[in-house]
Amino acid sequence: MSETRKCGVNCLHSEEPIHSNIMRIHYDLDKTQVVELKAMLKALIMLKRKREDRAQDEKPMPPEELSEYGDDQLRILVGEAVDFCNDPARSGKLIGQLEESAVSDLEDLACYSIAIGLNSVLIDFKGRDIGCLKMCAHKDLTLYNTGSNVVLDSKLLMQVSDGKSKTNPDIYEARYEDLLKYRPELGTLSFEELAAVMETNEQWSHASNTAAVNSTGWSELVSCIEVKRSEGTWRELLRQKWERRSYSTQSLRQYGETSSPTTQAPSITVANPSDTNHNFKERPNLKRSRDRDGRLDGPLSKKSKTSSSGEAPITPLRSAHPGRLPAEIQCTFYGLELLRSQWDRTHSIVTLLSDDEFSLRWYDSQGCIRTYPISLCGDDLPLAVATIILLQRFQTSMRGRANIDLKVNLNGKATPFGIPSDARPRWEVPGRRSLAVQPVPLGIPSEGKSSPVPETALKNCFFKWYWRESDREPEKKIVDTAKSRARKYLPPQHVSDVLDHLPEIYYSEDFEHLSTRRIREYAIVDSTGSLVPCAMMSRRLYCLEKSFSPDELQVQIWEIFRCLTLMWSLGISHGDISLDNIMSTQPAGADGKSPVLNDFDLAVIMDPGDESPCTAGSELTGTKPFMAMDLLNRAGKHSSERLLRHDIESTLWSLAWYCCRKWEWNTGTYCDVFESKTDWLRNVDLDSPDDGVEDTHISLWRSVAWTLRTEDLEVMELRYAARRARPKYDAVRKAKDFLVLCEKMFPREERYQKWDWMEFAVRNDKGVRVNGE
Repeated sequence: MSETRKCGVNCLHSEEPIHSNIMRIHYDLDKTQVVELKAMLKALIMLKRKREDRAQDEKPMPPEELSEYGDDQLRILVGEAVDFCNDPARSGKLIGQLEESAVSDLEDLACYSIAIGLNSVLIDFKGRDIGCLKMCAHKDLTLYNTGSNVVLDSKLLMQVSDGKSKTNPDIYEARYEDLLKYRPELGTLSFEELAAVMETNEQWSHASNTAAVNSTGWSELVSCIEVKRSEGTWRELLRQKWERRSYSTQSLRQYGETSSPTTQAPSITVANPSDTNHNFKERPNLKRSRDRDGRLDGPLSKKSKTSSSGEAPITPLRSAHPGRLPAEIQCTFYGLELLRSQWDRTHSIVTLLSDDEFSLRWYDSQGCIRTYPISLCGDDLPLAVATIILLQRFQTSMRGRANIDLKVNLNGKATPFGIPSDARPRWEVPGRRSLAVQPVPLGIPSEGKSSPVPETALKNCFFKWYWRESDREPEKKIVDTAKSRARKYLPPQHVSDVLDHLPEIYYSEDFEHLSTRRIREYAIVDSTGSLVPCAMMSRRLYCLEKSFSPDELQVQIWEIFRCLTLMWSLGISHGDISLDNIMSTQPAGADGKSPVLNDFDLAVIMDPGDESPCTAGSELTGTKPFMAMDLLNRAGKHSSERLLRHDIESTLWSLAWYCCRKWEWNTGTYCDVFESKTDWLRNVDLDSPDDGVEDTHISLWRSVAWTLRTEDLEVMELRYAARRARPKYDAVRKAKDFLVLCEKMFPREERYQKWDWMEFAVRNDKGVRVNGE
């Protein structure tokens, strides 16, 4: 793993293209699942019990008991909210402020009124346990503040929306202690006193001019609220219902019932598992289903340019108001900003308040779960109050922080470590959100004093945090399997051809309790494609571009070819060869450096002797600029087995990217990238290098271009001849024939002259080739 990771299309610390962020936002919207608010509250209560409220030595509740616990606590929670709403002394301020927001001419003043009203709920329930829902520590108490009183770093919003998106939320929830940072002189105020100061709008707004506010980040926000206003005609209905004091738990809707035909939210569901390939490195095309009355979901949004079929139409973003993105998409922006604010953020929560309709959104690496909107004017007001009360009782884990103590065993010692404060995960569909950084030492107690961990213990290490599909094997297991099979099956002279080109992984751990599966199971929605966060520590690797010159690569690329070939014979398919994933053991100039295949998060363990992975979707893994032409061309049309020759071709495309990056091979659909690459292959002039190819890279560039172009022609001629003899027959070119072609432009060292490594196959004790261990 590289320290900077700037050698490929996805730079760790660089801003990504606008189209990529838009695609990810619409991917998130397309993967939305909808539930009733009561069902979501129960799911959150169950998850809170699992993550925060269970003692470390307490056994987990069986599923049935946990479900009963959720029902009991939800009943108590809603009951408390009903009592609040029926008490005019307690809920009068909330109702009054909601009424003011309905008739306010200015959006900022409307949001200010809503924030005051919500804070009145927090103040009322502050310091009280609700059943088993314990109150959080005093320092973790939260209050709502208007977004106009804070300046946030919103690079994603400004980059993607072209000014159509608001760069800060209408209302946000923050910790009491973090809010005090806005006005250091108010640091002695109590929780209630701070809330009172925040009600003095003019005084509190002055805080927006302080330096502390200007440095505020999304990491300090607990949740966000988007406010969408039109006409305040619902104000009288709210007052009439509240004055009757007729709220009750019996009057609240049960699961599955709709609020009303006019206010019902449209449904978005995950595509059928058979149509949705969760193993794509690039996002497949996920279709939105129709809702109960046949209407398509909410605001139209631009379809992702990346799809399995490559034919998805592009629809411009539409807004209900000129110059403003739809509220639904605005919520998604906030959800993504919160997720990207911290490397260990597991989820984010955003509330949409559209006139009198209240709904909740949960965003995580798998997508979004949102609730059908409830009406504040009817019987459902206590549900909105219950939501605010429950969010008040969330602690670190339920507020989205993984809260993990990182440590690794180095040289027999448990070594704690940290992550650089500016490190952020990079977005990878479908939600891997990987972080790859060099760890930093932490201070540890030593004889009553604080002593830092020696930096030398971590300087040769690299840490990776990523969200892995639960049905995939961990990277460490795949790499360990490849090494053990190499020692078991390979002739002694070839063992090093695999071991020397695989990463050394010291530590790997899955955090199943943070899996995206749990909230979906508790909310009784489809959990297919769930993701689990993983932590991994390995030996530090270096960028290929900084370690090998073009002349060195032209010879040493055979080390990668041979490692790939032998691993395939051992039953290991890498599945994502790219320039980022071919690295070096040592920096340039050091003795003994060798290229290393890295990032096995898309790899598959097969039986030795299998020609292709049987795992559904593995044939279409990869990163677009480096994917083989066969895979790009067949994406979404019909199945295409992933073969060894595809990884060999990806290696050559990686070398092409090493020489020059001016091509648009990382944008658009699979079909777009295929056509772009095809155009290059048909028109490349070996006597006239592409613009951007330096003189030192021309020889390597010419070798790569000739080999890729010739191989493409060989494949077409083979298929043409085969189909003339047998219509509809699709001939497959052998990997060895491809390597023989490579030999014409890439010289081999003497030790590579024989092809015994190409002919290797795992055999049983009787010398018979086997398809299993």
